[in-house]
Amino acid sequence: MNPKVLRIEKRINAEPSKLFRAWLNAEDFSRWFLSGEGIGIESVTLDARPGGKFLINMTLDGKILPHEGEYIKIEEPTKLVFTWRSQATENRDTLVTITFQEIFDDLGKNTNDSRQKPKTLITLIQEELVTDIQVKMHHHGWTCILEGLDSWMGEYLKK
Repeated sequence: MNPKVLRIEKRINAEPSKLFRAWLNAEDFSRWFLSGEGIGIESVTLDARPGGKFLINMTLDGKILPHEGEYIKIEEPTKLVFTWRSQATENRDTLVTITFQEIFDDLGKNTNDSRQKPKTLITLIQEELVTDIQVKMHHHGWTCILEGLDSWMGEYLKK
């Protein structure tokens, strides 16, 4: 068995700290964490501390699909590391690392000046996937989730 690695990057117009916190607040999390069409969130429980566990009960066609794991590292506002286990991983632990990097312009200046809004590059890496099907399913799911975060953050920042 040769473990596979998935890597996804997404640029979002928001500060790293705001995006980071959206991953750790259960109420906010349940508003944007949707992995595809027809997927809903039944409940979210987050014990956001190293060693703390989380449970995300997604719904599809009337069925509850639990996704669970444990936080390994929480380095606000730059890095989250946690295990991820679900039916789609054959109930095996995988490892997810998410980094939040402020994007700088070509001159090396912070983009958070008076003319530009802050921007963040989110990089999501999932390790220990076993099959190409798992990689494909998780690529689709995480891409939709990051799109949901982008959309929700855009609405959140308008308030």
